[in-house]
Amino acid sequence: MAMEDDLGRLLDDLKGLRKALKAETGPGIAKKALRDRANELGSLWHRDFSPKLRSAVGSDVCDRYDAAFTRLIRLSAPNNLRSSYLETLNALIPPFRDELIIPAKQGSFSGPTPSAFDSFFASLANAEEGDYLREAIACARAGYFRAAAVLGWSAAIDRIHRRIENLGFRQFNVTSAQMASQQAGRYKKFNQVQNVNSISEIREVFDTIVLWIVEGMGLIDSNQHTRLRSCFDMRCQSAHPGDAPVTQFNLLSFFSDLDQIVFSNAKFRI
Repeated sequence: MAMEDDLGRLLDDLKGLRKALKAETGPGIAKKALRDRANELGSLWHRDFSPKLRSAVGSDVCDRYDAAFTRLIRLSAPNNLRSSYLETLNALIPPFRDELIIPAKQGSFSGPTPSAFDSFFASLANAEEGDYLREAIACARAGYFRAAAVLGWSAAIDRIHRRIENLGFRQFNVTSAQMASQQAGRYKKFNQVQNVNSISEIREVFDTIVLWIVEGMGLIDSNQHTRLRSCFDMRCQSAHPGDAPVTQFNLLSFFSDLDQIVFSNAKFRI
């Protein structure tokens, strides 16, 4: 009964948000209260509903709702179009009762409680990482741990790249030159001066070099650098043939480090 009630409340909240948005007259949504509500509802779905419903409604249906609620979170940035919000809500609301609430009333969603593994990955469903992280989580839940590690690292390095873009590529380039000029200390062996001016160009820079430079920029410390390098090593071990196992516990540690050092780190907020 709890799931049926929770889904009903979520549907009411979606309808309430749609009603409030329809009352707005401008083309863009600047009101923080509306944007915060959209973000809260999107996060609520990913945290409290998607992990529990996936096995019951099927991946195709759940993926469609995941994508729509993710878009709702993305739209919560300032001044996105009112029409985009309404388009997203109009895709969510009409099928919600038939696809989710009625099956819940019929007992279709009664089943095993999500494992700690599922709950942990549900907490990582951050829309800012887009398809990389969403696909990594899907692989992990399906038991494809090596694929999850490869895609998880892609999500993390993409966030790092986009944070560098946000700060300005000049800072990245200047920091690399300053590090390469040092004759003593931690960076005395660093000699990788960079001259990148776009996301495309920084994606050509080897990931371990990027980690050194973001440490020089003060975005991570030496211990965080070491942990991220270990995550990169697991990514490489997962991407190439070898006998080293990648277990659920390895993956939990891997994603915990990425979450704490990158995804949830205010220094990498974009």
